[in-house]
Amino acid sequence: MVCSHLLRHDKEMEAAMFKGCGFVPDLLSLQAWLECAWKAGFDTAGSDMLGNVMQGSHQWIGTTECAALLRFFGLKAQIIDFTGGLKNPNIQENDTGEQMHMGVACDNCEQCPIVGPRYSSQVVNNYDLCEACHNLPGADNVAPFRLVQNEQASHNKAGVTVNPTEADKNQQNTLPHLRLMEWVWSYFVVTNLYEGTSESPEDDQSTKAGAVHAQPSKQTRGASHWQHQEERSSKHQKTGNQQSNGKSGADYEASGSNSSAAVTRSGKPPLYFQHEGHSRTIIGIERFRPLNSKSGLKEGCSDDGFQYHLLLLDPSFKTNNIASALSNGQGWQKLMKQGIHNLRSQQYQLLFVDDGIVRGREQEEWKVLKASETY
Repeated sequence: MVCSHLLRHDKEMEAAMFKGCGFVPDLLSLQAWLECAWKAGFDTAGSDMLGNVMQGSHQWIGTTECAALLRFFGLKAQIIDFTGGLKNPNIQENDTGEQMHMGVACDNCEQCPIVGPRYSSQVVNNYDLCEACHNLPGADNVAPFRLVQNEQASHNKAGVTVNPTEADKNQQNTLPHLRLMEWVWSYFVVTNLYEGTSESPEDDQSTKAGAVHAQPSKQTRGASHWQHQEERSSKHQKTGNQQSNGKSGADYEASGSNSSAAVTRSGKPPLYFQHEGHSRTIIGIERFRPLNSKSGLKEGCSDDGFQYHLLLLDPSFKTNNIASALSNGQGWQKLMKQGIHNLRSQQYQLLFVDDGIVRGREQEEWKVLKASETY
């Protein structure tokens, strides 16, 4: 589905993918294309693990294989790891408590491993700086950066490592994949994920009571991306007891460019969503604030009181059943909506595709696969 969307909505990517044929090949052909990517040097480590053979096999094609194939075509496919609170195994602590990023060298001073904060460029693949080099004037040329560190350690304004608060620990234990939900929300809402520019101000929001009715976008032709933004009038917000279409007791907060709409179509490509043994497609996300939430943690909410539902397409459900439920406006929630309580696996991976095509020397830098972010 990710490939289908890219072929339909980006002419440059359409020309780059599958030799410009304009459609997604069958499974055997996809496996052959993946072998071509391996032979070209993309994800050689993954290729070796699978014996360098994919076509005609029953090998599981996951996020890394998809990323290798898309990067072979020149697409900026990136992987995000969500570990559910587990420490990044590549980050260790030395005797003084500083974090060491094992196997990662500073691309300016060549310190290896990087000790202390590590800054990973979001515009140059596989480009990392130590804190000292990040503070140099020339570092702006490859900005913006993402700070990479284990979440068990946080820093105050002076840059001194401090112990996490009890509230931090409680939230981590109660909502191990809250960061995943928040990341997906930001992906669909924010125009540029790394620059943090939103499509609309967060404070320009209104709410109203009502049941969620998802309608596929005709613009995206089957690859719709929905941000549910049910709104509630100020009159009903004061009473908190108005019902509409049989659903009450929740504030659905708007976050799109049109605060009066029930659904915002972001136009973003869907996300490839994987955990061990299964993969699905995230086509959107719903965010709402339960009115009866006195304690966010007990209600499964974030610190600001929001709950999230992923909108998924799951290959284990028949396409005809999903299409029928969407057409009738009934029963689609059971087939497509999943809250944070449904994320029972310890680890998840997301794949997303940035804008633009890379070629030549820049494409060479994308051959080695690693997570661009780890939570």
